[in-house]
Amino acid sequence: MKVKHLVYMVAGILILIPLLTNVLFPHVELFLAEKKINAGKVEAKQEILELLTTTPVSTKKWELIQTYMIEDGVSGQYDIYVSPSFTMGGHSMDEQPIRFTQEEKIPYLEDYVKNGPVDWYLQRAAKILSFIYQSDGDFHNAKDVLYETSQRFPPMESYLRDELLIERIRIAKNQGEYDEANQYIEELLGTLGEEHSDITAQIAQLRAEIILHQGDSELALEEVKDAIQDYEEEFDKEMKEIPESERDHVDTIENRVYYQSLKALERSLSVDKNAVKPITVSGKVVRSDGTPLSGVGVFLRDEKNASRSVSPEDTFQAVTDKDGRFEFGGVVPNNYQITLGFYSEQISGWNWPISLDEWIKVDGSENITYDIVLQKLIEIKEPVNEKVIKDDSVRFEWEAVEGAAFYDIGFGFDIEGGSISTGFITDIKDTKIDIPIDDIYNLNGGGIISDEDGVDPLSLLAYTNPENRFHWNVIAYDENGELITKSNGYRLDDKTIGNLPFFYLKERELTNADRLLLDYKVDEALEEYKENYVENPDDIHSLRMITRLIGAKEEDYRITEKEETIPYLEELAIKSPSESTTWRLAMHYYEQYDWANFHKWFDPYLDKKEELDSYDQSIYASALMKQGKHEEANKQFKEAMNMDGSNRFVGQWVANELYRIGLEDEVAEIARDYPYIPYAGEMDVPNWLVLVNSILEESKSHTEYEKELKNVLEMYFTNNKEALENWLNSTNKPNMKKLVEAVREVR
Repeated sequence: MKVKHLVYMVAGILILIPLLTNVLFPHVELFLAEKKINAGKVEAKQEILELLTTTPVSTKKWELIQTYMIEDGVSGQYDIYVSPSFTMGGHSMDEQPIRFTQEEKIPYLEDYVKNGPVDWYLQRAAKILSFIYQSDGDFHNAKDVLYETSQRFPPMESYLRDELLIERIRIAKNQGEYDEANQYIEELLGTLGEEHSDITAQIAQLRAEIILHQGDSELALEEVKDAIQDYEEEFDKEMKEIPESERDHVDTIENRVYYQSLKALERSLSVDKNAVKPITVSGKVVRSDGTPLSGVGVFLRDEKNASRSVSPEDTFQAVTDKDGRFEFGGVVPNNYQITLGFYSEQISGWNWPISLDEWIKVDGSENITYDIVLQKLIEIKEPVNEKVIKDDSVRFEWEAVEGAAFYDIGFGFDIEGGSISTGFITDIKDTKIDIPIDDIYNLNGGGIISDEDGVDPLSLLAYTNPENRFHWNVIAYDENGELITKSNGYRLDDKTIGNLPFFYLKERELTNADRLLLDYKVDEALEEYKENYVENPDDIHSLRMITRLIGAKEEDYRITEKEETIPYLEELAIKSPSESTTWRLAMHYYEQYDWANFHKWFDPYLDKKEELDSYDQSIYASALMKQGKHEEANKQFKEAMNMDGSNRFVGQWVANELYRIGLEDEVAEIARDYPYIPYAGEMDVPNWLVLVNSILEESKSHTEYEKELKNVLEMYFTNNKEALENWLNSTNKPNMKKLVEAVREVR
């Protein structure tokens, strides 16, 4: 070997040593550690922490921080989210993601906001770190980290920068530091980069809320209205710049979060400006045994966003402290729901007993305390664990719940890609009951519509399908009808899994008509069911399926009953009585204004129910109103509205009272005390207080206004469509017209 080759070799080794030490070895170490992490090793969390401390590869360090400490943000870090409007997430205890506590994250987030790459992750890291500081009561550092991080963004990233400065304003405002918040607003307005409607909308809302805090609601309303007009003009300009072929892919203005926030504040201020002021909503999250739950995510969300999944843009976010407490300041009048974020171990075996129409109604008059108590899941006894039942009745049994006055049993079944729950048997006084199998067969499956094939045959066969698997759950209520707890919820470990609520009904076999239906041959199946019923009038299954299949391929399936269905429904109601059948008949005749037949079917339904739910009772009240029984209708409406958190039928009650007592302040009080809260997806819903106040004002300029209003309402009550349309097309009273049109749309 030549000497120079030896020199090259030694030199090469000397070069290779730092290369291995500084580049290759860390990458191998990272590769092996990531394999362990991906394999779910117990020591994976410690591996990440060691890598973050020791790796000299900065890009890899930032990637690890991004993946395990930033990516999900505050709103996305939980396993399970529960709210009145939705539940999502959940995996078993042995599938737990790797997560870090807020204390563990702090040094790495502080490093990232000072030295990490300037990108979207940087903005989110600053928000998370600010949130952690706020949770600890360190509002000074919470504001500073937002400002200091914002200065790292170049002009081309102005939106990311401005979002951080918006958050700094919000913190100052919520802490009552109004002069400071206004100073921040002026600073931001002086440095705004590219015009962005979402940024200017947030600034306007924050400025309006500060004005509200300082007592000038008129000026606050003016600020909000100007901001809404600016947003709409900016949106119109944006749409004009987008090719028409691409506009369908752009969010409508109604789906823009910050626009909707402005509209919500405008509605609140328009109703009663003098009563409006921001307040504090606080509470605690505990288990029924008194154990406080710390580290639970709490998200306060207004009615326009309550049914959407949580996001980093949610204005009100908190994490419960060691005593389970949370608090939101600066909450403006609106209707809100709480969404809770849980880690699996916090919720496994427990549930938050909450109804769909549970709302926190902030009217600006006083601070609100809203405590949340988790209850243990009910243990079920039978049928469980995929039991096969061939008898003509089914025994259901479960453990007793302290304080329960009655129970409901809910049912569901498997469909492709999941399962659905559709039917209930209610008002059960004991902890066990034998239910005739025909009562289960009579439960409707809901008629699930599939985009490609029409109505899903599994949903039409529902509980009569012996090849499908069914599930059940039990719900406990107290003597006031308030939900105590239930059996269905998250059971995520061996201790809480218990009996599985699955069973099969094998009392009958599939007929040829059933198989045609399962093959999506709806028309052929319907004809065969009809033939079977003609041949055997005691064939209840065929009769039942006829009532489900008529009109199944039409777009308005089950929105209204087809006339062809009614004789079959009446036969089914006589031969195999059920609540669902009599209800369908009653609703058909309700829509027809056929009151004799409505009562023929509704009264037996009423007799079987110990207590109507809010929807049933509202329908009953509306039927009484349309029959001219206004005193009784008023009583029924009031009872229904006191049960219904959404006040869905308040417009009908308003109409009844306008007819019964006239243009009195009592009607406005009903509209104020029972505001309609829309369900998810509903847009431009009526504000009944505004509508009532507008006709009270309009009446001052017209003689015999009240008489005309009663005449028009009489047209509506008696279904005199032609006369009503003529009046709507010719009236010179726009406010009365708006109210009557809104009344007609109440469903």
